[in-house]
Amino acid sequence: MTAPLILFDLDGTLVDSAPDLACSLNRLRQEKGLPPLDYATIRPQAGMGARGMLKLGFGLTPEDPDFAEMRERFFDDYATHCSERVVMFDGIGLLLTQIESAGWKWGIVTNKHSRFTYPVLEKLQLAGRAAVVACGDTTGKLKPNPDNLLYALNACSQPASEALYVGDDLRDCQAARACDLPFVAAFWGYLGAHADIESWHADFIAADPQKAFAWFNGYFG
Repeated sequence: MTAPLILFDLDGTLVDSAPDLACSLNRLRQEKGLPPLDYATIRPQAGMGARGMLKLGFGLTPEDPDFAEMRERFFDDYATHCSERVVMFDGIGLLLTQIESAGWKWGIVTNKHSRFTYPVLEKLQLAGRAAVVACGDTTGKLKPNPDNLLYALNACSQPASEALYVGDDLRDCQAARACDLPFVAAFWGYLGAHADIESWHADFIAADPQKAFAWFNGYFG
């Protein structure tokens, strides 16, 4: 049997990047003479990327003429500061160690582009441990498109029957379903308290990383 491969989403699943995203948004608001938004208001939107941040902070959508310029300003600021406050969620360090100790592999499939992903992984000393890292610009296709998950499986020569995906967003679940991967919903992520996760029909909803690992053990037997 091939050693199992556990693939993870990044933001809201492995790492809490919301503090750096919130600071970038509020710096842009300050430039525009606007007061900062409360962190509790920003945090639930952290998994939605620049689009979610600009919608929340400025009421901008991709159809607005100022959207592209503001998105680039946001990207430039976040690229400079993306690894300042980011941390792994509680229990993730232990979870990754348990996966490695079991002789399994793990990797990352994220919509976050590589210029933001790798500084975060270097800060948290994860880059050299992951068997594969697929970023938003790896294939140019973003979840719910499954192409980056398929890329990760191919890069590891891994059959879908010996892999699974863990994420905190409906798009993660949809991408996993599109390539026949079991999906574990990370209830500790950004959307746990703000989305009807039950309606996603995940294979398992994990309240914390240790419950996720217990399920992995049962699934791979």
